[in-house]
Amino acid sequence: MKKILIKPLAAILAAILLTSVFAGCNRNTEDPTSAAETPEFVFIPEFISLPEGITDISYLVYNNGKLFFSSWFMSEEEPYSYGVKLFTMDIDGTNLAELPNYSPEKPPDGATGHSQINALRNDGDGNLWVVESGNFFDFDLPEDFDEESDEMWQYYRDLGTIMAVRKLDDTGAELMSIDISSLAANTEWFWIRTFSVDDEGNLYIATDQTIHVMDNSGRKQFQLEVPNWIEQLIRMPDGSVSFFGYAETGRVLRKIDYASRTWGEDLELPMNAYNIFPGGEDYSIIFNDGSNLFGIEPDSGESVKLLNWIDSDISPDNLNNITMLSDGRILLTNQGWNRSTGMSTFELIILTKAPFESLPPRTILTFATVYMDWSVRGAIVNFNRTNGTYRIQVRDYSEFNTEDDWSAGFTRLSTELISGRIPDILDISNLPLKQYVARGLLADLYTFIDADPSLNRSNLMESVFRATEISGGLYQIFPTFNISTLVGNPAVLGPEMGWNMNEFRDVLKANPQADVPIGYWMTKGNFLQLAVSMSMDEFVDWAGGVCYFDRGDFALLLEYANTFPEEFNWDREEWIDESELIATGRQIMMQMGVGDFRSLQMYRALFGGDIVFKGFPAESRNGNSLQFYGGLAMTSNSSNKEGAWEFMRTILSEDWQRTNTWGFPTNKVVFNEKLEEVMTPEFYIDEDGNEIEVSNQSWGWGSMVIEIFAMKQDEADQILALIDSVNGTTGHDERLMTIINEGAAEFFAGRRSAQDTARIIQSRASIFISEQS
Repeated sequence: MKKILIKPLAAILAAILLTSVFAGCNRNTEDPTSAAETPEFVFIPEFISLPEGITDISYLVYNNGKLFFSSWFMSEEEPYSYGVKLFTMDIDGTNLAELPNYSPEKPPDGATGHSQINALRNDGDGNLWVVESGNFFDFDLPEDFDEESDEMWQYYRDLGTIMAVRKLDDTGAELMSIDISSLAANTEWFWIRTFSVDDEGNLYIATDQTIHVMDNSGRKQFQLEVPNWIEQLIRMPDGSVSFFGYAETGRVLRKIDYASRTWGEDLELPMNAYNIFPGGEDYSIIFNDGSNLFGIEPDSGESVKLLNWIDSDISPDNLNNITMLSDGRILLTNQGWNRSTGMSTFELIILTKAPFESLPPRTILTFATVYMDWSVRGAIVNFNRTNGTYRIQVRDYSEFNTEDDWSAGFTRLSTELISGRIPDILDISNLPLKQYVARGLLADLYTFIDADPSLNRSNLMESVFRATEISGGLYQIFPTFNISTLVGNPAVLGPEMGWNMNEFRDVLKANPQADVPIGYWMTKGNFLQLAVSMSMDEFVDWAGGVCYFDRGDFALLLEYANTFPEEFNWDREEWIDESELIATGRQIMMQMGVGDFRSLQMYRALFGGDIVFKGFPAESRNGNSLQFYGGLAMTSNSSNKEGAWEFMRTILSEDWQRTNTWGFPTNKVVFNEKLEEVMTPEFYIDEDGNEIEVSNQSWGWGSMVIEIFAMKQDEADQILALIDSVNGTTGHDERLMTIINEGAAEFFAGRRSAQDTARIIQSRASIFISEQS
């Protein structure tokens, strides 16, 4: 029997008032500073490993107690073939089998090609409906065609796309087939985006902007046009079908009225309802906002939070096929990705509602964030699944943002801080760390690193964490980092790292041919924001509550920023590739985020063989700036510091960083492993027995193709020197940047001098910073 391999298709610190479901807590909810409340019910997950080899599940359908889905396959025996098939299995993941009576529509006689499945749905009678499309071709060979002397491909004939909707029973046997190829007539591009069936068996087929409606025998009845595009066709609880996508007023869920051949009413959607699914018997729809699962009540239209994914021990990054079962359980699939093996995995999850009191107690650690980093979220889920003493409960304040106010979550977070509700752990990535430290809100993490029995400072990239220190203390940790810098040829920019504003301008004066010195995309606002962010410590002392925008170098920065265009010109007649701009000297530097070893060779090739990490101009001549994501802090008032550290330390561990980091890892052992890997050459033996090094990657940049070989020692030394040189981090405060941008706009408009603008920004910023420190 053939073995089947299924392949994959291609800002102020807050307290938390968490009311969503979670597994067990012993926190005293009478405490006014408590961040947790016990719910009445929880959703308990059952994780079902799917049969070996399943790495793709598409169009999952629950039908009469069984699961049906499509998946790509490749045979492992000759003659090799690939395509898509329909499979079924029990809801517990057992009894996986190919539908015995299903086979795709056959191509025309003599044609070559294969079919793919565009959609799979069930109807109210338990039948399956599948949409298939196939691209086919043949060769119109003349009678005197000679296989030895003639080229077959010159007689290639494209037969176009053949599409069909087919009605199947639960064994895959065909009950009816409808050729819908005619829908593509007189269209330049035709693609079936989505498909649905109502309870009467009427068919709804959507392309980018058109919905074709057929009766249950396949006769076309009418079509509806959408001004923008169609995301989904979704069956509603009353058996009708609604369109979900973008129309005249934005994103809508709009009913299709089959009887009147036109649109029905709209269902108003919240801003975070982007990923929607049928709501079963109880809800109009359900939707996943990336952190929670909501249902919309059919009578009131109100959103009801059903569960929080993390509280149900689920990482929500790759959830799909979310299905409300008739017994109240929730079925879904989750795709994982192992960066070490490069393989994806699937698991089936069934969530069952249960009384909260039935769960074993654990101490709750509260975690506050605004837009959580995906890797930290995965670490929390793993911690909650495996730790028997503590459990982390998360509130992502971004869920309070609205289309009218994208900072509403940040405002709410600020308000809760004032009320005295403090979490144990804080995702500091999008929050003003130095203001918090100045207020004494955060704990020094060196205390915990130094007391840790198996982790110490020498295990970590010490210079990297030293760059984030505030008055000798470490107030955040992070698993990965990169360095933001300006790079160019040392013969042009100078051989040493770093420069101030005057030296920067001297280089520009010496290169008058450089009319786009940092590239096409740089504008006045872009340069100003980058330069200030890269050297924020030069201008602001949060601990002291003072700023220095009235120094001469900031006025010089404004003057240079003013030499760039106001906006990026997307319609420019001349569009020259960046590699050519650099080769001709029109561009002499480039903004770069150094987060991997191999990119050094690419930038060296772009700039003629060598580069210098110059950085943004700064008075200290150190404009190379540390950047990172997923930074975690511990609050000084946490009553569970030991438990908080038990989680936080995991993101610094070797095992976690080997499989969960992009960029440079902060664990020294893992960093050195990656460095050794890229410095290990690969060889082949030529026909004369000589050992020849081969490239391990090819990188393209515009018209250039650059072969990447094993890193040499001088290249490694240059990156290590860059990392060791950094003594500051990229800083950004939205409110402070608003003050700077509003002042700079007056200068850019010619209404004030650079010196007057700097003094006004200094005055306004001083008031703001003193209030925050």
